[in-house]
Amino acid sequence: MEQTEGEAARAPAFARWLARAEVAVVSAILVSSLALTLVTIVARNLGASTGDWSLKLPELMLVWMTFIGMGALVTEHGHVAADMVLRRLSPRAQRIAETVSCVVTTLVLALILAGAVSILRQQVEIGATDDDLWGVPTAWLASVLPFGIALTLLHLGAEIYAIWRPRSP
Repeated sequence: MEQTEGEAARAPAFARWLARAEVAVVSAILVSSLALTLVTIVARNLGASTGDWSLKLPELMLVWMTFIGMGALVTEHGHVAADMVLRRLSPRAQRIAETVSCVVTTLVLALILAGAVSILRQQVEIGATDDDLWGVPTAWLASVLPFGIALTLLHLGAEIYAIWRPRSP
C-alpha cells in the first residue's frame, strides 16, 4: 500500500496493530480460498464432483476478505484518495478535507451498518440456513458484514483522532 511519509505512523498504535491483525486474517482467508479453488479445479479435471459448496465458499471468502480488510485500508491509507487535490491545499485545509471525508464515510457506513444488523436479525429470526454449505446458519455467514463495518468505523474514528492530534515538532 502506497503511503506518503509518516501516514501510517500517524495512526494510533492500537489502530496500526489492529490493521496488521486484519491483514493477517485476510491473508489467511486468501490463501485458504486459493487452496480450495485449486483443489476444486484439480478434482473437476479428474472427473470428481465437488458440489456447489466449492463454488460458493470462495465467493463468500471474498466477501469476508473485503469487509474484514477495509478498515485496515483506512489506517494504512491504501484506499483511493484525491491526493492530487489535497496536496495543493494548506495543511489546515488538508486536515479539514480529510476530516470531512472521514465523517461522510462514517455516516454512510453507519447507515449501512444499521441495514446489515437488520438483515442479520431477520436471518436469525427466521432461522435461515445455507443448504449448499452444509446447513450453516445464514446469519453466521453474513455476520462479517456488521463486524467488518464496525471495524472500519473504529479505524475511521482513529483516523479522525490522528488528523487532529497535536503533532510533535
